[in-house]
Amino acid sequence: MLFDYSKLKVHRMICVDMKSFYASVEAVDHQLDPLQAMIAVVGDLQVSSSVVLAASPALKQRYQIRTGSRLFQIPRTHHIHVFESRMQRYLDVSMQIVRILNEFVPAQAIHIYSIDEMIVCLDSTNNIYPTAWEAAVDIKQTILNRTGITASIGIGPNKFISKVILDTQAKHAGIAECRYEDVPELLWPLRVEEVWGIGEKMRRQFNRARIFTLKDLAHTSLGWLRRTYGVMGEEYYMHAWGIDLSPVHHDPTLEIRKGFSRGNTLARDYSVSEAKIVIYEATDYLARKLRSAHLAAHTVSLSLRYNRLDLLTSYSRSITLLSASDLSKYLYESCCLLLDQSTVDGRIRHVAVSVSNLVDDDEIQMDLFVHATDEKLRRLGKTIDTIQTKFGSAAILRASSISEAGTAIQRSHKIGGHYSG
Repeated sequence: MLFDYSKLKVHRMICVDMKSFYASVEAVDHQLDPLQAMIAVVGDLQVSSSVVLAASPALKQRYQIRTGSRLFQIPRTHHIHVFESRMQRYLDVSMQIVRILNEFVPAQAIHIYSIDEMIVCLDSTNNIYPTAWEAAVDIKQTILNRTGITASIGIGPNKFISKVILDTQAKHAGIAECRYEDVPELLWPLRVEEVWGIGEKMRRQFNRARIFTLKDLAHTSLGWLRRTYGVMGEEYYMHAWGIDLSPVHHDPTLEIRKGFSRGNTLARDYSVSEAKIVIYEATDYLARKLRSAHLAAHTVSLSLRYNRLDLLTSYSRSITLLSASDLSKYLYESCCLLLDQSTVDGRIRHVAVSVSNLVDDDEIQMDLFVHATDEKLRRLGKTIDTIQTKFGSAAILRASSISEAGTAIQRSHKIGGHYSG
């Protein structure tokens, strides 16, 4: 099947990535050169097995230290700078970069892919910049001037191409562009595992079918891909031809309505009774998120993972409430029901709770028999929300959180699982 690219909308999309972001922020803050200094950022300087979260280009090149390496693998030498992560600082710089992008395009044109990567639609800049390349040069320079951080930018007619060309060329060249007519030359030679969205498991499956490159994938039977992989098979095929029909603008409020989640990787093995303490902390957090967004959840999901030595598959279940709720009590009780349904007796090492199927909080149905109690709990919850917003999440906690199994106090000093600095 061949595609007539002339019938496709040609957007001006860029994917912006901050080179070795955490390490670059530390370099700028410590008056070091982000591209020349040897810098590593780790989760905890006191733990020798702490994971390297970011490494500067120079450190990667000379010592092969990269994200995922361990603190004990870093040579002890005076010219290597090792810093403990400061997540709040990185978030502040990330938001500064988003605000810079917002000076070029409206907020709806900015899709935040991660803390250091954003996909931006430049369609609204046609009257200012004749080409997307000129806009990218200006954006790259503005970010460098304001933050001291070097950005790499991939340019394409849709989000997929801009992301792939960023990962495969722009991170080395600084700025790179791929048009529809460039797909056979720039995308087809790529190995399937180099492409955004194709992981190791899918690579093995493709390779067994003698699909090694995007060209191989583009010339594989669409019918076979559909039969074998369903809807995803069709998407893989379209991507192999450089086609991505996903929207280039988004409504930020819709992202919130998808739901919230809270996961916790535990430092030791937990029993079921101990896991319930962590679950209650998670539902307290999620209830607070719901109330702050004036939403309530119909569906609650619980996921558990066990000690690898137990050789047990993870446990994941969901339950739909009769009435949407923003109260931790009902979210927690739902999780306990799901937990009681499990017949697995394993050592728990990860707990995750999520809420979805969200509605506006004015759609919460009143129950005549418990309405008064629920309203008291809701007022209490909002009071606690106010205290925690003003003084921090550890300002007021359940008594169970100060037990040995509690994690809320330790988590209050972290962002994204790492110390906030």
